Formats: sequence, C-alpha cells, structure tokens
Amino acid sequence: MGVTVRVTLKDIARHTGLSVATVSLVLNNKVHRLSTETKEKVLKAAKELRYRPNQLAVGLVTRRTRTIGLVIPDVTNMFFAVIAKGAQICCQKRGYHMILCNTNDSPDKDLEAVEVLMDRGVDGVLMTISSAGSKARECLETLERMEKPLVLIDRVLPETGASADLSDNELGGYIATRHLLELGHRRIGCISAPMALTSSKMRVFGYIRALQEYAVAFDPALMEEAPFQLVSDFALVRRLLDAGATAIFAYNDLMAYGVYKLAVEAGLRIPQDFSLVGYDNLFFSELLEVPLTTVSQPVLEMGEAAANLLVDRIEGADDTGGGSVCFKPELVVRRSAGPPGGQR
Repeated sequence: MGVTVRVTLKDIARHTGLSVATVSLVLNNKVHRLSTETKEKVLKAAKELRYRPNQLAVGLVTRRTRTIGLVIPDVTNMFFAVIAKGAQICCQKRGYHMILCNTNDSPDKDLEAVEVLMDRGVDGVLMTISSAGSKARECLETLERMEKPLVLIDRVLPETGASADLSDNELGGYIATRHLLELGHRRIGCISAPMALTSSKMRVFGYIRALQEYAVAFDPALMEEAPFQLVSDFALVRRLLDAGATAIFAYNDLMAYGVYKLAVEAGLRIPQDFSLVGYDNLFFSELLEVPLTTVSQPVLEMGEAAANLLVDRIEGADDTGGGSVCFKPELVVRRSAGPPGGQR
C-alpha cells in the first residue's frame, strides 16, 4: 500500500508554473490583484492534485482550526448519540469538523477530554458534564485559560456561568406528572437522576409543582435517586410500590426501560399494576410491548442549536458568553399510563 503524500503550495506552483506567493493568494481568497485566468488555473490545479490545506498550519496563523470538540458521558446512550448527530449536522453546514470524546460519565475523564481537545487545537467545546459534575469548574477554567468558549448541553451547573443549551426541564417534569394526576393518580413515585445537576432538580421541581396544583402533598417516601442508566435495582422500585405508588415518573426513558424490565420479571403488569412515564422519547419507547408514555424533546435540534451557538461564539457573532437556547418539551401519550388499577 502506497503512502499518501500531502500536496503543498509548492506542488501547485510547480504544476501551474506560477509562484508560491501567487498560489497562496488564490487559495486564501486574496485575488483582487490577480486575473480571473490565474485564479481559475490555480483552483483547477488544486482540484486535480487533491490539495487540502494543513489546518494545524493555518491555525498557527489564524488561531483557528475550524474544529470543535464534543464531550459526552455515554456514546451508547441514544440521547447523546442523537445530540452528536445534530452537532455534526451543524458542523457540516458551517465548514467545521468535530472530535468526539466519550467519558463514561467520569468527572476525571471530563477534565482529561478537555485537556486532550486543547492539545488538538480545537476552537471550542460542546460538553455534557458527568452526572457527578465535580470537575466542571476545572474544565471551565482550563478553557478560559486557553480563551476557548464552552457550551453545555442538557446538564447544567449554574455556578460555571457557561453558555447552555437545554430544554425546559421543569415544564417536562410538570407535564409528565400532570398527565398522571389527570388520570387519577395521587401516589406518584419519582425516580430522579443525581440531584447535583440542574436538569435533575428542575424535573423534580416540575413534579412537585404539578402535585401542588392538585393539592397533593409531597411525600419524600415516593422519591428515589438513581444513575442515568437502566434501573436494575428492583428494591428501588419495590420501595416506591410499598410506599403506595400507583404510578412512576422516571427521569429518562433508559430508567423507565429498567423499571419496565424489572416489572415484567416480577410478574407485574403495566399499566394495570402501576403506570409508567419516561422522558426523552427515545426510538425504542414506541417499540415496547406496552409502548411508553414519555416526554419528547427535540434532541437532534438541541445538538444542532448547541453547535450553532458555539460556532457563533467562536466567530464573534455571540460574544456575551451567556447565551442559551431553550426548547419546549411535549408529552407523547401511549399505553404505559392509565387510571389507577388499570381501570379504563
């Protein structure tokens, strides 16, 4: 297998019989003093020779590499995979490339990923911090030292002061809980993600707001906290059911899938024995034997909007450092939630 050799300005100059300086002017779009014939000659040669600029070399001059970094906690989680796809769509539209880093939801890996991206010369970073979030401040300080912008996606820590792209999590928690209340449930269990993060708190606030509207007292016995992944602890589900829960609102669809699986294994029926509502409207939610009622947020658009926000900051279109985009979630009603006792 032959070795691919990068084509240089000298190669194009040799091919066209022009000077390196003239070739450089054309390829850097500084052609106001050059003839159309010269410009076309250089561009044709560049295409024939498959010339690609060395972005690292360009970056030394412009301080830009037209590359951004995306740091996510779990590439196997469909939510983050779709976020990455949305960000990539933006990059393709705006002439940027993207480097993807997966942290396995580890705070130490958060910081390591940011440091690696700085070494690679990215112009800015999109990031969903780990659920613990303990290295978020250090990540931000690293980027500030390098004068690189940061846009947070989905999981937000207010003390960082970074730009954020997210949906209205309080509204999402509210509409999920209100739906169950409208069905007649008054003992509604809530499985939250780690409460260190704003998104978790806001969904719980929405849950509590809906209870208050229906004059239902908040009961701490109906609250459980779990990791973002599939819930695999039936004791957690059993505690909620033993506390009288006739319905469960899970922080995300992955948690809801875990609850669903555990219920089936225990011989419990959904929604006859208890109702279940998730959050995210992942692809598999409508494929379950009992399709999952869930809260939908425009994940692809969130990823694209976050990347657009970052590129705007890189290019100086948004230099406030605090801009954000907020999408409105919507309830998707399927068959996993019904009146208490399964009565229809």
